[in-house]
Amino acid sequence: MGKILIVEDDPDYQETLRLVLENEGYITVIASGPQEGFEKLRAERPNLILLDVMMPEGTEGFHFVWNLRKDPDPAFRDIPIIILSAIHGTTPFKFYPEQSDGVYGPYEYLPVQGFLDKPVASDTLIAEVKRLLKGQEDKR
Repeated sequence: MGKILIVEDDPDYQETLRLVLENEGYITVIASGPQEGFEKLRAERPNLILLDVMMPEGTEGFHFVWNLRKDPDPAFRDIPIIILSAIHGTTPFKFYPEQSDGVYGPYEYLPVQGFLDKPVASDTLIAEVKRLLKGQEDKR
């Protein structure tokens, strides 16, 4: 199936995601923050990352994405990332603007492969995970 790294600081949401994914046959690895996320990324070599943006130190998820995308090893640099965040419910800010803002084109703002608003429905999460993991298989 695939191994999924969940980088999420909320233990209840970690458990929810773990149960949904493992029920579908995925292997899950949990990290409570970016530093632990990088450690587990290197040790576990997941096929996909589910990443929270807002963590105790602020928007740490953004830094995680940019640091990962600069990694010299393409095995890590190219892992698909799905952002999971409730930020759209509290701000007008959009991670994936639908129109160019003059600097970024549509959907270029954050180099991730998916974005889901929290709380995400189980069927929506699984569909997005399957889509991205299938895309990884198609590249091989």
